[in-house]
Amino acid sequence: MGIMEKILRFLKYIAAPLRAEWLFFIITYLLLAQQPIDWLTLPSSDRWYQWGMGLKSLTIEIGLVWVLTWIVWKCHSRIVKYLLVFIAWLLLGITLFLSFNFEMCISQQTLTVLVETTGKESSEFVNTYMLSPDSKLSYVIDVCLAIVIIILFCLEGKLRRALHRTFMSFWPDFIVGIIATVGLGFFIFTYGTLIMANNSTRVYRWRNGYATTSLDIGTQSAHAIASLRAFGNDVDMAVEQAKKVYHTHPTVQESDSLTVIYVLGESYIKHHASLYGYELNTTPNLIKERDRGNLFAFTDVIAQENITSVVEKNTFSLNSVGDGESWFEHPAFTTIFKRAGYNVYMWDIQRTQQPHKLFTVTVNQFVYNPDIMRLSYTACDKGGFDYDGQLVDDFGKRVKLKGKHNLIVFHLYGQHVNPHFRYPAKSYYDGHFTPDSIRRNEKWLNADKKQKIAYYDNATLYNDAVMEKIFNLYRNKNTVVLYFADHGEEVYDFRNTKGRHTETDPKPGTLMYQNEVPFMIWCSDRYKQLHSQVVARIKQALHRPFMTDNVGQVMLDLGMIKTGYYVPDRDLISPQFKPRKRLTYDHCDYDKVMRGVDRNKIYPHFVKK
Repeated sequence: MGIMEKILRFLKYIAAPLRAEWLFFIITYLLLAQQPIDWLTLPSSDRWYQWGMGLKSLTIEIGLVWVLTWIVWKCHSRIVKYLLVFIAWLLLGITLFLSFNFEMCISQQTLTVLVETTGKESSEFVNTYMLSPDSKLSYVIDVCLAIVIIILFCLEGKLRRALHRTFMSFWPDFIVGIIATVGLGFFIFTYGTLIMANNSTRVYRWRNGYATTSLDIGTQSAHAIASLRAFGNDVDMAVEQAKKVYHTHPTVQESDSLTVIYVLGESYIKHHASLYGYELNTTPNLIKERDRGNLFAFTDVIAQENITSVVEKNTFSLNSVGDGESWFEHPAFTTIFKRAGYNVYMWDIQRTQQPHKLFTVTVNQFVYNPDIMRLSYTACDKGGFDYDGQLVDDFGKRVKLKGKHNLIVFHLYGQHVNPHFRYPAKSYYDGHFTPDSIRRNEKWLNADKKQKIAYYDNATLYNDAVMEKIFNLYRNKNTVVLYFADHGEEVYDFRNTKGRHTETDPKPGTLMYQNEVPFMIWCSDRYKQLHSQVVARIKQALHRPFMTDNVGQVMLDLGMIKTGYYVPDRDLISPQFKPRKRLTYDHCDYDKVMRGVDRNKIYPHFVKK
């Protein structure tokens, strides 16, 4: 048999599944092709790049759907065929829901949110989004597609006979075989390199080879699942970094007793804080502390992403995202504090431990890994809190500080998801701000949306009271508190949308509300007296550009810890601090996007009485 004959036989074999199950191939291909087709229709200044990425993704999808078609062809099972079509239809439905509501697609990020969400948060999510107008539109499209697919399969025999009489009998196997072979080659390379990406950095690098929303839905889903596996490996590497700390000997350069408190807020829109110029008085206690000279609010701080799990791992660890470092390559600052002799207390209202769930990628699998807990904490909370104030009160009642040096970590609910569940019902905060308080007249606002803004502002007011509780714990001692939020949100601020969204190229308004975060340091009077030079450095740093991935370096400075892990040019309050490129979502240069932006055109404007 000659080479040409072997090639023709091979191409005929490759074409055979498509000839036998042509309807399955077409339906499945079209169901999974929504994202690259949308990508091809986007406005772009670089059409060659856009079409190249789109065609690349469509070619990969040919290989993917060929594999699925081959499985159907070999199984000779209608159950397998219909099951695979159903999965493709379901993936499209999920993608439409995410796209319409959040401008997102199936990704590691959405899976992380899913596995981190508690039952209570899930019910809040359902109430907020499942019956929204955008969601209903996605359901209508899903149902219409399902009806069309069922009709096509019912007519498959008649369609086959009709098409066979016209052009199917003249279908050149070698042309179809060549196209399928090229697609199969792209598929094998793409999925092979993805399978070999065994940590999150390699998965990110793989993903950067494709435009953000250009991949077909099947390949995008494969990437999300691969991310779960890769992030599980990350935790193992992070544990090794924690163990290495115990081969070092950090010391505390503070003879007096010192209490350092680290507070991680949640979903805090900086521009809804009166401390930062918001029209409603949502932060009376913070303003009071600022006016007394105890609180220092930083003005130019951002979060790298808008999801807790990514931010928290990178803020606990001493890596620098701006320098291309991964969180699992460096230890957490809590580990170094404990090794230096601090008692370290972790009080986390969002803590959940369900080892049977997919927590290998979530922040809890890292923060509460048994080895990390042993090496990093003296004690943790027992859980069971509905509100942040209860968390702080529980710490005050249960913990009596014994050693000279203590680190306390509070992770709050803040204004997360439905903010009207973040403060006690029938309390001072419930109804403090009402729809009438939101004196704005943008065309997209109605009474219901103004009520949701009021809920958010009430939760911000409650958060302000919680922070005052934390300050009061050790106000009369040598105490310093660092507070920032993991990310922001949107609540009808500059457009008709609520929540968090991921965009291919984030708009200035998106970055302002979802990535700009409050960041502040509070010093007790005794701390100010003993550490006037540190306070002076804090004041000098208030307007420096900073991203929260390097907050661990600030913590080492405030904790007076001498260690080889400390890098002064990453420490916001160090005289040696050097600003870094602030990349959000691994590709968006925040400072480049925001350069020259007129913020007054984005801020909401309240109508004067």
